[in-house]
Amino acid sequence: MRQISINRRSNRILYNVTVSVDAAVFQEWLGFMRTDHIPKIFSTGCFSGYKLCKMLDESSDNYTVAMQYFADTVEQFEQYQKQFAAPLQKEYIQKFGQSAPAFRTVLHALEEGEVVSDIEASKN
Repeated sequence: MRQISINRRSNRILYNVTVSVDAAVFQEWLGFMRTDHIPKIFSTGCFSGYKLCKMLDESSDNYTVAMQYFADTVEQFEQYQKQFAAPLQKEYIQKFGQSAPAFRTVLHALEEGEVVSDIEASKN
């Protein structure tokens, strides 16, 4: 059986931004996210990591994408919300408007785990 490393004391905050991106602007949107928006978000110092995920097997004219940003503490996320979120969201809306609307959710990570190799598991 594979071993799982579990951190049950995780207090990280997962800031999930789900976006429905018009296929016609997807490459432009992706370039903007990679070269402009994500670097600006990380320059705030409020997040320690991110994931960019695209829904599989879509057959429409839109792509559903989830941006997941990780804040190590509630205080870091609250600082982002208070000081940085509004201008970054305004800039995003001005750039993409209705061609890539976003829906935001905030989750508290209660537990995190990952599969570890047998060598790592023997250290636990």
